[in-house]
Amino acid sequence: MGRSVLSYKDAVVALFPEPDDPKLAKVHKKGFAEMVKSASDEEVEEWSSLYPAWYMKVFRRMPVLWFPDRKVARVSVPKLRSHRSDYYAWIRYLPLLGDGYWYLLTLTFYREVGFNRAWANVNRWTSKFLNRFRTYLRTVYGINPTYLWVVENHEDGFPHVHVLFRMPFVQELNFQRLLSMFQSYWVDDDGRMLCAPHGVDLKYIGRDVQRVRDYVLKYLVKNHHKYWRIALLSDGTVVYRRSASRIWLYRVRLFGMSQDIRAMVREKLNREKKGEVRCVFYGFVSANRVHKLFYRVLGIPFEYWVYNLPDVCYMEYSDRYLPDLVPSAFRGGPSDDVFDELMESF
Repeated sequence: MGRSVLSYKDAVVALFPEPDDPKLAKVHKKGFAEMVKSASDEEVEEWSSLYPAWYMKVFRRMPVLWFPDRKVARVSVPKLRSHRSDYYAWIRYLPLLGDGYWYLLTLTFYREVGFNRAWANVNRWTSKFLNRFRTYLRTVYGINPTYLWVVENHEDGFPHVHVLFRMPFVQELNFQRLLSMFQSYWVDDDGRMLCAPHGVDLKYIGRDVQRVRDYVLKYLVKNHHKYWRIALLSDGTVVYRRSASRIWLYRVRLFGMSQDIRAMVREKLNREKKGEVRCVFYGFVSANRVHKLFYRVLGIPFEYWVYNLPDVCYMEYSDRYLPDLVPSAFRGGPSDDVFDELMESF
């Protein structure tokens, strides 16, 4: 069960933290981001050790939706920060423009930068890098690049960044010129290089938009939900990736895009929302309760079931189980007419 987590070089094996540790309530509150970025490595390690408790706390409140047309109750796995396997499924429908040339850029880190420092600043340094590139193209050529960027983990837990970008053909910007520019742009706040020159890699992808879309979905973001996964072991310990705890602690964004793609995605999602199937929110249910109702009786251990839960996305059951899933909803829930209609199906 936990083999895939243990196989990483940055795997951490520790006692499960206190699930109601009062420090957990302070994480990601106002002022926390500034405090933790200036904390010592020992303090960061202490805060990061709370990650498994947060992870399991997420599964204490899984949304329950009722679809009256199909008479089913849906329990959704929380879709928090790339937590779920279908988080990036919409990428296959990205409205990418067909003209222009696509490149794949990879940005890495010197290990001397430091594990915590790299994760604490990867989003900001990527943003500054892209801003330098945009500013140059706008100022010199009057064009804007279209791009998507992804933050990934190495086996040892250090981050690296992939940038897929598209731009029209510019004769002066040949492959070597672009590579040299990117090497000079990938620097920290003091202008120091973040990696050796060969740590900035550039590849020409081509003009096939479908190939670009498939590349992003298949190779860059298919495993993001697995970063978050933890394994509960029979001896009371828990296994998780050290990098996952930093992604959580520093609230690292793992994926982003240029404004032109964002605008097209937003328009597409708004059109799709108009045709969504009507459903009713009933409340929340814990993973423990769902497991007890449907899976413990089948002999499936809770540790195995919850480990694979992010791959499921959601579970559906007959709506006759709604009173068992959300008992509180039947003590004065959404509205009387909803309950009249619901009870008719039991």
